[in-house]
Amino acid sequence: MMKNKIAVVIPYYKIDFFEETLESLNNQTDKRFNLYIGNDNSPNNPQELIEKYDSIITRYKNFDTNIGGNSLSKQWERCIDEFVEDEEWIIVLADDDTLTENCIQEFYSNVEEAEEKGISLIKFKCRVINENNKIVREFPDYPHLQKASVFFGNLYRNIGFSTLSENIFRIEKYRKYKYQDVELASGSDAIAVLEFSEFDDILFINNAFMSFRDSEVNLSGNRNSTDFRMRKMKGNSKYMGYLLSNYKEKFDYETKVSMSKMLYRNFRIAYKNDILKNIYYFYILLKTIKITDLKHIIKNGGN
Repeated sequence: MMKNKIAVVIPYYKIDFFEETLESLNNQTDKRFNLYIGNDNSPNNPQELIEKYDSIITRYKNFDTNIGGNSLSKQWERCIDEFVEDEEWIIVLADDDTLTENCIQEFYSNVEEAEEKGISLIKFKCRVINENNKIVREFPDYPHLQKASVFFGNLYRNIGFSTLSENIFRIEKYRKYKYQDVELASGSDAIAVLEFSEFDDILFINNAFMSFRDSEVNLSGNRNSTDFRMRKMKGNSKYMGYLLSNYKEKFDYETKVSMSKMLYRNFRIAYKNDILKNIYYFYILLKTIKITDLKHIIKNGGN
């Protein structure tokens, strides 16, 4: 019997929309996937849903400790490392996002091409939904193949959108790079897109959708507290600082200026009383862009 090529990994914590996530997997027209669910010691026991969808769940585990509260990316890694063995490809699906019924089918329709061309990352098309499943944002089709650095640069030109759940990647690339541990996982998924693809081509599937849920109960929706905003700015600083320190030669100059603006906007507030952090991030900026452009960024507050 041929083994399933793809593992669907759900790091579970929130129950609010979890059944809709599971139902979207239950509705797949192609069931050739292994589904793994890692419970991050959630106070919301999903056992009733685990039993209801037992026929599609390969393995479920309730971990003894919560680590997602401190590091979301470490929880993603714990789930992958605990469950995935023989599968060649992985998708990490958030517990409130959904897939259209043809996603796994379209993965199998495209994976041979990806493997023949040495492509390590496949993306479903993404759209944004609210708590009522209403589509609130959609995006144009992507080229079938596009360099990861071009895709990333376009994000700063408001061309496209990227989250955790629409990415399918080779297990070998995950094991080589893992996820970067960034505050609130801010940019951890974007860094993974670049590293797991090794800045080479991404294969886009435009006729199958991952629906990203933007609601008041998900992490991305909890934007009001001062603590959250500060953690987010620290995460953004590390995210941009990491890419500009390690991969600045991969981006065109316009993208580097946009990244530098984002870095400055965040670290000047998040670390305004930390001299060493300021020196560190200013050094990165000085190594990345022209001094005239840096002066302009400072004068305009990162805008």
